[in-house]
Amino acid sequence: MNKDEIEKALYDVFFDSAIVRHGFASFLRDYDVLIEINGRQFLFRFTHCVSAVIKTSVGEAAWKESWDDVFTNEESYDRAGRPHGYFWGINYSIAYPGAKLLTDSTHARDWSTRLGKQMWEVRIETNAHNIDLIFHDLRINEVLESSS
Repeated sequence: MNKDEIEKALYDVFFDSAIVRHGFASFLRDYDVLIEINGRQFLFRFTHCVSAVIKTSVGEAAWKESWDDVFTNEESYDRAGRPHGYFWGINYSIAYPGAKLLTDSTHARDWSTRLGKQMWEVRIETNAHNIDLIFHDLRINEVLESSS
């Protein structure tokens, strides 16, 4: 995809979606972000990912009050009376404000020079984590339920 196509995909599809899983593909070259929006799932594959930096976007106070494992499982959380804190067990994060292509990225320019290929940087901001990726291309596929 070119710059305009990547930006359009990030804005049109990714914005305000639910991220249900993210991490490197099993073959470890590409970084996958599985989103759900309006009952449909899409796999955003950031190919040739040379850098992935994930940092929390949850504040220090929320971390402190949500440290116990009770915040990781809905059944345990309910049994504990739904205590105040950040409930990790929701099992997704909201892509808000979402994903943005950083068109003036010095990191992407540096990798482009080093590899001789166009590289891009994207920042994905959510209510749980912020994800910065340096990658070459973006592929998007709808994930259809298997008929097993």
